[in-house]
Amino acid sequence: MKYNLFPKLDFFSYMKKIHVAYHPGRPKTEVARRLIMRMTSETTKKNHPKLEATWELLGYDAPATVQVEFMNGKEKRFLVEHYSRYEMQNVVDEWQYEAHMENMKVNNLEKPEGE
Repeated sequence: MKYNLFPKLDFFSYMKKIHVAYHPGRPKTEVARRLIMRMTSETTKKNHPKLEATWELLGYDAPATVQVEFMNGKEKRFLVEHYSRYEMQNVVDEWQYEAHMENMKVNNLEKPEGE
């Protein structure tokens, strides 16, 4: 039997809402387009049924943006086109780590000291 001790965590697991907006004629929007394709895929919808994923194609020349609301209520918004795919993954990994650590503190199974 094969065990996966460190499964890859999907960053959508920590999100309540995600909204992506981009202008298709603008350069450096590949990351936004790929994110839209991933968040609207059937696999993502099946694995994260409570995720509210929305997107829009802008009719005017504006930078691509991503707006995220996490399960704990925190919201973040940033410009996508300033990041490569690798840099974007690092940003998301940092958000994912923060959300996971906060979730672990709230749902800690160990008895706190002093009780």
